[in-house]
Amino acid sequence: MPGIRARRGEARVSRSAPRIRRSTRDVVILHDDTDSLKDRVGAEAHVGVWEAILPIEESLVKLGHRSRRISVGAGVTDLIQKIQNWRPDLVFHLAETAFGDTIGEAHLASLLDLLKCPHTSVGAEALIFCRDKLKAKSILREHGVLTPQHATSFDGRLPETLPMPPWISKPTLEDGSIGITSDAVTSDPIKLRRRVQRLHRLFSQPILIETYIAGREFNVGVVGEQVMPLAEIDFSGLPARSPGIVGYEAKWKYSSFQFKGTATLCPAPVSDAIAQRMYRVGLAALRALNVSGYARVDIRMDAKGQIYILEVNPNPDLSPIAGMAKMANIAGWGFDGLIDRILTHSLIRRH
Repeated sequence: MPGIRARRGEARVSRSAPRIRRSTRDVVILHDDTDSLKDRVGAEAHVGVWEAILPIEESLVKLGHRSRRISVGAGVTDLIQKIQNWRPDLVFHLAETAFGDTIGEAHLASLLDLLKCPHTSVGAEALIFCRDKLKAKSILREHGVLTPQHATSFDGRLPETLPMPPWISKPTLEDGSIGITSDAVTSDPIKLRRRVQRLHRLFSQPILIETYIAGREFNVGVVGEQVMPLAEIDFSGLPARSPGIVGYEAKWKYSSFQFKGTATLCPAPVSDAIAQRMYRVGLAALRALNVSGYARVDIRMDAKGQIYILEVNPNPDLSPIAGMAKMANIAGWGFDGLIDRILTHSLIRRH
């Protein structure tokens, strides 16, 4: 990932903002038509975008900028007309399921590029690679970045060869832990078969079956050239028999025991040597997938200290209770500082 100071040597959290001439900016917040997504699987994740939109709007005002919204629900023609008429300095791209398409986020990034409109998103190619878990795993492995062993069900049936159990199964094209529920981890082939069949019926897409990596989970966060404090997911509040995963309930079901029993520890309680290993692996994954801008990398470390990439998340959740905001607070940026850095880096990157 060009420009990251941690590319060689050690990664150090930056507390200073990148330099750019300060002025009032016209910012458009581009978001999903959440009303049309309320009946889709994963409705809480889709509607939850407002938990980021409203605080971002407040931050933009505090930072001295002007903002307004565009919903993709009005259609492509309306979107193009508004962008061309308003000519914003920047579009804050928060539309993750545009037009009901799992890669709609990437289509919109391409459209903004065609309109020569600066925006906060990574490029369309990186979005497509990261959204498709099979493509991402293939690219990461080709670049020498370790991911859990896996197999894929393309038709709802179990493949002849499976990785080592226990297994965790998930849809290949969904985001926000959609489809990853509390029964996602099992060592029982019968339960696995039933779950894979159910997921295929529900999502009509390939189902990824991975070896579940028991151990500690970490998040590496990056904004532009700035590395954020390492975070660890603390599963100690979960019941003993509950799998330690950040599934759908843990992210979006706020009254669930999974949400209440899963905490973020930041900075992660690890040695500097382990933190540096996490940074190196996380940044290698971002480089392999050509991800710039702001991103979060989810990592597992097993009992032997082996590090695996679970997922690379460009344009991750920016709500004040999400991981990126928590890391920004520990870095001394605060939420407003996080939004300021994303805007500043995006303007520098696009000019």
